Amino acid sequence: MLALQDDSLFAAIVDNLSDGIYVLQDDRVVYLNERFAQLFGHGDAGSLLMRDLNDILPHGEGKEIVGRIHAELLAGEPSSVAWGQPFAHMDGTPVWLEMEARRIRLNGRPAILGVCHDRTDCKLIGEAMHISQETFRLVLDAMHDSVYVVGRDYKVIYANRSMRDGAYGDVAVEPCYRICRNCSEPCAECTLEEVLSSDKPVCREFFDGKRNAWYSTIELAVRIPGTSEPAKLGVRRDITARKEAEQRSRALSQRLLHAQENERKRLSRELHDDLGQLLNALKIGFDTLADDLRQPSSDVQDRLWYLSESLNNSIHTIRRLCAGLHPSTLERLGLAETIRQQCTQTANTHSLDIELKCGTMLGVRLDQDTEINLYRIFQEALHNVVKHADATRVMVRLVASHPTVRLQIEDNGGGFSMEDYAELSGHHLGLVSMAERVELLGGTFQIASLPGLGTAVTVEVPFRKAPAGRTTTAKGRPSLPYPVRGRKSLYVC
Repeated sequence: MLALQDDSLFAAIVDNLSDGIYVLQDDRVVYLNERFAQLFGHGDAGSLLMRDLNDILPHGEGKEIVGRIHAELLAGEPSSVAWGQPFAHMDGTPVWLEMEARRIRLNGRPAILGVCHDRTDCKLIGEAMHISQETFRLVLDAMHDSVYVVGRDYKVIYANRSMRDGAYGDVAVEPCYRICRNCSEPCAECTLEEVLSSDKPVCREFFDGKRNAWYSTIELAVRIPGTSEPAKLGVRRDITARKEAEQRSRALSQRLLHAQENERKRLSRELHDDLGQLLNALKIGFDTLADDLRQPSSDVQDRLWYLSESLNNSIHTIRRLCAGLHPSTLERLGLAETIRQQCTQTANTHSLDIELKCGTMLGVRLDQDTEINLYRIFQEALHNVVKHADATRVMVRLVASHPTVRLQIEDNGGGFSMEDYAELSGHHLGLVSMAERVELLGGTFQIASLPGLGTAVTVEVPFRKAPAGRTTTAKGRPSLPYPVRGRKSLYVC
């Protein structure tokens, strides 16, 4: 080795290596390249030859580790050792080295050949990544929401503290369906395959009967570094408090609607029984008085006729108001017949062609809440047609198709742009009222419209049959297969 130091080619190669190289014999440095000197902050490698390695290495724990490893190598076991450890330059700058020392024979005697590689940048990057990962872990563990990553084999790859604390089993070994739902096999509504095969997040809400809690989840497919298979990343939030608040709000709205309907019923009854009867009595008395007058003048006859007609119109107005406040036919004859009568009246009053199709609902009674709310929705939609649509034809469909009931009101009026619907619905109390009633029934509410092509309002609610004993009365007409004629034609099929 000493002879080779004079070889210029060898010196050029070794001195330009990125690794530091040294040879140690009898505790003295018999060879080192320029890179070794630079790693520890020394300027001239030649000045370090034949010096004790302890004088070259900076003070600290690193020097002791190197000395211990060299001693073990020279003692015979093992023949080579690789390790990493921190050092410092002579000026105190920290450095991280990967080192390898090997026992060799030089001139017939044992020696140590060592190689040092500067890994400071990699170490700093690794530490930064570790800090970043630890920070991210702390943030996730501080969340109230459960965060999890599940593989295609249902194994949990990651779970934050909230998920771990609420788990039924050991997150490290149990499958997700055991941890989340305490099931022995994948859940019937499991979204794993759906999520892994989709490029969009999958959102849902579900009720966990075992925990008696509502949850919302958002899940999407992710690729875990170092693996070829995708996994499911999910965030689960407990929305039980929100659901309970919504339930309380619905119950309050339902009570308010009941109170409103009861008040309407009371007003309708009082108008009919008190004011209506009084006007009827006045009309009878007035007509009797007119008959008792002998040969009144033509002027008096005209005035008597006018007053009689005014009373008659007042009676019809009271009846119409009573029906609008609370149609008595709804309780006696059911939803289909009440809608038929309202269509007849509207067709005659406003000269509209109204076609009603309700064949599957003839004679069918729904529960009271469903009937009154569907009727109010129909009433409001028909009112909007008359007031705003400038239509000449209306199609009304009432269809029972278990497990739902569908009501659709479609006109050929002016329509409107759906881009304006959000602003329109925010200021139109009728649309808000219809949507709220549908929500209370647990149904769906849709409006479709185009300028110049009319509007269609579609409502679909759960089919809730009336309790036993609540049926159409014998005096009603539960089925009407014939057309009802007004100034415009109304067809009932």
